[in-house]
Amino acid sequence: MSRKFNAMLGLGALAAFGFASSAFAQCPSSPVPPWSSQTALAGSLVIASGGYDSTSCRLDAQLTGSLTTASAFVRDDTPSDEARYRAQFLLNADNLTGLNLPQSVKVFGASTEAPASGLGDVVRLTISGNVAGTQKNLNIITACAATTTCAQAVPLAAGTNRIEIDWVKGASGSLKVWVNNTNEASPTATLNVDNSAWGGVDYATLGLSTASPNFRSGQTNRTVGFDEFDSRRSTFIGN
Repeated sequence: MSRKFNAMLGLGALAAFGFASSAFAQCPSSPVPPWSSQTALAGSLVIASGGYDSTSCRLDAQLTGSLTTASAFVRDDTPSDEARYRAQFLLNADNLTGLNLPQSVKVFGASTEAPASGLGDVVRLTISGNVAGTQKNLNIITACAATTTCAQAVPLAAGTNRIEIDWVKGASGSLKVWVNNTNEASPTATLNVDNSAWGGVDYATLGLSTASPNFRSGQTNRTVGFDEFDSRRSTFIGN
């Protein structure tokens, strides 16, 4: 299940789709393929020139309206009931100025088609700010038997952040997250949970969705950039 969306959206070494970055003089007009599908409802997805790690292109997502269902994301249907799932991507949220605590938006999800307790996301990553609007945080949320979801927040750096997750299903399951950290032995955050009631990962989404009302009203038409999505079963991705 190894997938490499180098330069975002298949412009690099993604053998399953036969793309090579040198084959493109400009960025493609659509993220599909290699992504399975895209959704833009009161939102937009643009493949823009200039990636975040010497890559050719990136994905820019923004919400353009305040609808409750406003969203702009891509979806990967490659996983199939995966009991272990790793993924990595680059995120740049510098354009979200004054992002504060009530302003939150989902940027990544790893989801199952066999949910429990009404929850389909076994991993959900959101971003929000602090009370003063001076610090952006990554909110790490995972399915767990004790309270349906268990969570932890870690600060994001200014500029581009490299985020990697490693989710394991089971009575002694876990979610490990690395933020700007390539030391496999020392994750930035670890949540040890019982997630055995949930199915394995069946699909992943990347972009903007499930925004809070304050985010939709305060961050309209502000772009969040994504690049270099990679997903695997068990091998640490690093950089």
